[in-house]
Amino acid sequence: MRTTSDYHIFSHTIKTKLTRYILMKIIRSFHCFSAFPYNQPKFCPNASWNANAITFASSSEVGQQPRGIFVDTNNTVYVADATNNRVQVWFNESTSPTKTISGGLSGPNAVFVATNGDIYVDNGLNNGRVDKWTMDANTSVPAMSVNSSCYGLFVDINDTLYCSTPDLHQVVKRSLNDNMTAPTLAAGTGIPGATSNLLNQPYGIFVDVNFDLYVADYGNNRIQLFGVGQLNATTVAGSSSLNTTIALNNPYGIVLDADNYLFIVDSGNARIVGSGPNGFRCLVGCSGSGPAFNQLDGPSDLSFDSYGNIFVTDFYNNRVQEFILLTNSCGKYESI
Repeated sequence: MRTTSDYHIFSHTIKTKLTRYILMKIIRSFHCFSAFPYNQPKFCPNASWNANAITFASSSEVGQQPRGIFVDTNNTVYVADATNNRVQVWFNESTSPTKTISGGLSGPNAVFVATNGDIYVDNGLNNGRVDKWTMDANTSVPAMSVNSSCYGLFVDINDTLYCSTPDLHQVVKRSLNDNMTAPTLAAGTGIPGATSNLLNQPYGIFVDVNFDLYVADYGNNRIQLFGVGQLNATTVAGSSSLNTTIALNNPYGIVLDADNYLFIVDSGNARIVGSGPNGFRCLVGCSGSGPAFNQLDGPSDLSFDSYGNIFVTDFYNNRVQEFILLTNSCGKYESI
């Protein structure tokens, strides 16, 4: 027979468990809402994706050999269509482009959307600049002068715009809060090389909340990490790293998840690889290069949507592929 004390203890236990459950849900909800315009999902060590992709966009929509892609936190998808001098936009859940950004663009290779909704587009090929668009505008304004095409764009939390220029073997940056600021070097010297201060055809870039700069050093088959204010990098992935992590072949795109694990477009190996507490592993495109739904051919860039699905520009297959997240359960009572 239970006493009044027993019921008080039982009630307290239920309330405590309920409070803990609510707190855990609140904490996990922060992974769904971010101050960043891009998605950084939280993945469990056993996260897996469907090996067979869905073709999100074909060459009729994104042209031949698409490169840059960006998916914002509203799951709006932006793809740089260099063939047709435009950026194609799919609003949340749409199956065909709902907006086209064009006019004055020359072979755009990269696109990035800032927190306030401003859209930055590579326009360096013939026009020598990065352009800024707003979603409701029909014309752009220059955001940064560059001497070559930007194959990677990024805006950090301090509103600094970064551009990677593989033709010039460097990454440049400028503050968007000062109209008088000229671009300065963020990484590389302009001379191709393999030492810690040099780059050889840098493509994808990512800047974390600590302002550390990650660079996909395409020609050196490595990922370089430049600490804030540092011009000498540490190799964090690739055969030349201090602790060999994974062999890369022409890495192109790079993204960090909520736990700062690396996800890399290993272009020369036609696959996407990701890191985690157990090291690196192949995630999708693990069957070799080709046109099948479980294959990629020269993939260029990747971006996550808010559900953790992977969007990839499949360069030589002239398409954008979407790999659906299948498994992401961290334990008996937790699923993120």
